[in-house]
Amino acid sequence: MPQPTLAPRVVRSFVQRIAAQPEDVFPLLCPELEKQWLPGWDYRMIYSKSGLAERGAVFETRHEAGSTLWVITEHDAPRRVAFARWHPDGVVVHLEISLGRHLDGDTAVCITYTHTATDDRSAEAVGKLTESDWLDTMSFWEGSMNAWLEKRRPRAAASR
Repeated sequence: MPQPTLAPRVVRSFVQRIAAQPEDVFPLLCPELEKQWLPGWDYRMIYSKSGLAERGAVFETRHEAGSTLWVITEHDAPRRVAFARWHPDGVVVHLEISLGRHLDGDTAVCITYTHTATDDRSAEAVGKLTESDWLDTMSFWEGSMNAWLEKRRPRAAASR
């Protein structure tokens, strides 16, 4: 029986609290709609029948290090979406997002990132992933989505 191969891997999870219903949050987990609420986000759609997030969609993000290719591996509205992405440094990332409802009506967005190295160069990149950077990214995402949603809420009419 072959021995398992264990590449360097980092797994991190975070639960965001988004002040909206899961049915309102889930559509925002789409590369096209992310442009509306996540500052600095941009992408190029490679394949999608609808032009939006769907199982099997493929898209690309570009940054200083090169291009990252993404595949939407699961899309179960309004509760779960998952992505696989390949970084130019050889790191492969599996991103899972599931949504649940808080008793007060807010949405719990449970996010898990699994970073796996594929060679020595990517092992070095995985080794540099810090908890602090992870928490900053999750907080930025949570704050950006909540701020965007807050701007779109209907305002109560002023008292006369």
